[in-house]
Amino acid sequence: MRRTKIVATIGPATATPSTLRRLLEAGVDVVRLNAAHSDMKTHSNNARLVRELASELGRTVGVLVDMPGPKIRTGLVEGDEVELASGDTFVLTASDDSVGNAQHVSTTLPDLAQWACPGDEVYLADGAIVLRMLESVGRDVRTEVVRGGTLRSRKGMHLPRAEAHVEPFTARDALALEMAIAAKVDFLGLSFVRRAEDVERVRALLPKRGLRPALVPKIETAAAVDNLAGIIEAADAVMVARGDLGIQMPARRVPLLQKEIIRACNMAGKPVITATQMLESMTRSPLPTRAEVNDVANAVLDGTDALMLSEETAVGLFPCETVRMMGEVAESAEDSPHEHVHPAAISAAAADRVAWAVAHAAVQAAEDLGVAAILCPTRSGLTAHRVAAFRPKMPIAGISTAPQVLGGLSLVWGVQPLLLPDHSDGDQLRLAIAVARTAGLVRDGDLVAVVFGSTGPRAGSTDSVRIVRV
Repeated sequence: MRRTKIVATIGPATATPSTLRRLLEAGVDVVRLNAAHSDMKTHSNNARLVRELASELGRTVGVLVDMPGPKIRTGLVEGDEVELASGDTFVLTASDDSVGNAQHVSTTLPDLAQWACPGDEVYLADGAIVLRMLESVGRDVRTEVVRGGTLRSRKGMHLPRAEAHVEPFTARDALALEMAIAAKVDFLGLSFVRRAEDVERVRALLPKRGLRPALVPKIETAAAVDNLAGIIEAADAVMVARGDLGIQMPARRVPLLQKEIIRACNMAGKPVITATQMLESMTRSPLPTRAEVNDVANAVLDGTDALMLSEETAVGLFPCETVRMMGEVAESAEDSPHEHVHPAAISAAAADRVAWAVAHAAVQAAEDLGVAAILCPTRSGLTAHRVAAFRPKMPIAGISTAPQVLGGLSLVWGVQPLLLPDHSDGDQLRLAIAVARTAGLVRDGDLVAVVFGSTGPRAGSTDSVRIVRV
């Protein structure tokens, strides 16, 4: 059974019910909706469709809304893609709805000319295309193509001078947040976060009561790398956004930064997603390159909780094949014996010190006894999070009566979310074992470890472990 989770982006190639169903059947654990594209009504409908299809398949599939943030983008281009040749002149236009071509393209930056400085470089499409600014003419900026390539519609555009002065939360983010809360999505991806305060600012906008979406800041700026420890502490999970990170910093640094970020998340017990260009060649080809296979496997060996597909499933020709390939590579890498970084020594001042110690002890006992599975009845999902952080060899079942709790567990390494019937007066231990038996995780005669918190007003207070014979 694969333990590493797969996040897949929905787009024109996968937005129909039949294709989306095949994508879930191929093994997707979390669906990503990119709020930088399409309108909020479309995303809301897609979130609802994911829930309906997952229910039909008897699965829990999480929904992640990736907030647009202040990222500057190009506009539409003829035929959805044009070729830019090195040495050509290319014009960038501020906030123009015109359709671009090989001579010009609109952008989403209203005051583009303000940031024009001759000699500065502009990066398009994750740095695949490089332009050098020549001069501003009215609202336009004339550039020379330094490195050509294929420019598709609505691609990212990096203009370092402008990006240093924009706020990470925009008016479009406010619309996306409103939609995400109404749709009860499981995760919010936060773009261009620079410091912990950027995460807390969004958290303050979430509902004060009930289950709230987990916040997933994307590490994609030099400032975020400098403030990594604080961001991880403020986050519920973290995304290693290698595309933008490889533009903000020298590309040669990204592989080691990926390992450092994953290690820091592992030590903090926070889930981490590795993203961008993992199987990019499968956007057009039914088979990946050997380097891409290596990349996916190494992310698993680094300790990532989840792997993310972007263009591969949003606009690619082989979305389902890509998901299956990623699953096969991940599962193969998981079979390789390697040391995993566990959460660091639990601080004596930590409010949840007992909970972490119980989770650690439960995993140690489970491995010493060779139990069939670790069952985590949970109201908040935190018990399963903590157990998974120690990477046990046996299956972990996150068992809850709340579908949104289960959605939050869809991203966590090794956890199989299972819905518990809401029998408030029933024996929760017996019901949890029955649910795990139905899911095929345990059978009569097996030993299981059951990790849980005492009944009380405070969810997340893991304090008990029992070893039970089924």
